Amino acid sequence: MIHTRNYRLTSPHGQPHVLPGISTDIPVLRRRILRDTALPHEQLSLLTELRSFLGPTP
Repeated sequence: MIHTRNYRLTSPHGQPHVLPGISTDIPVLRRRILRDTALPHEQLSLLTELRSFLGPTP
């Protein structure tokens, strides 16, 4: 978790097509473990199809 006063929006200079993000040079109050959710079969097949359409992840 990050305190709201520490959020700093940032964007790459000279790359207007890249979306802005949040600076990672900030104090972290608490870490939360994220886990995959159990998707119903229909949603899982749609997600798989979407991922194949988007191509490999970097």
